[in-house]
Amino acid sequence: MPKFPTFPDCFDEVKTVTIGGLKSLGYMRPGAIFRGTYCWKRGEKPSGWIEVMVNVPERFVQLDYRANDKPITYRVSLERLPAHFGGLNWYFICPVTGKRCRNLYGIGEYFLSRFAYPSAMYTSQTESKRTRELSKAFKCIDLQSDFLEKRHARTTYKGKLTKRYRRIIDREERNWNPETLQRFLHR
Repeated sequence: MPKFPTFPDCFDEVKTVTIGGLKSLGYMRPGAIFRGTYCWKRGEKPSGWIEVMVNVPERFVQLDYRANDKPITYRVSLERLPAHFGGLNWYFICPVTGKRCRNLYGIGEYFLSRFAYPSAMYTSQTESKRTRELSKAFKCIDLQSDFLEKRHARTTYKGKLTKRYRRIIDREERNWNPETLQRFLHR
C-alpha cells in the first residue's frame, strides 16, 4: 500500500517579511518611525500587501492585514545585536517561540519564524535524491556558462588553462563522469 502524501508547507512558496526587505524600503533608519506598505509580486502583478509600521526607537514592527476577511494587527519586537565584523544587525523576535530571526513566514494567519512551523520545509527538502543529483549536475553546467559570459573571463593564459577555469571543468567532470551518469540512468 503506498504512502499517503503529506504536501508540507514550503517556506520558499509563502509570503515573507524580511529585515532586508524593510531595510531596502528605508524603514529601518536610526531613530525614525515609518508607516507604509510591504508588497509581494508574482511576475509583474502584485500578489498581496500588508501595512507595516516600524518604530525604531521603541524597537517593534506592527503588522496590519486581513486574513480570511478577518483584520489582524499585532506587534513583533526588534532586537539589534553587534555583527561579527563590525556594525549592528537587526532581528525580529518571534511572538510564539521568542527566538531571533531575520525572516517571518506567513503560513496560516500570522507571520512567525520558521521554528514556529515544525512541519514546514524548504522546497529542496521535498525533492527526491535523483532530482537533487540532476539539479546539482545542471548547476555545474550553469557555472561554466556563467563564467564564460563574464566580460573579462579568461579560459587560458599563455596557452594554459587558468586555475579558475580548470576548477570549473574539474567540478563538471566530477559530476558528469560515466559512472555517475550510468548510476543515475539505471535506477
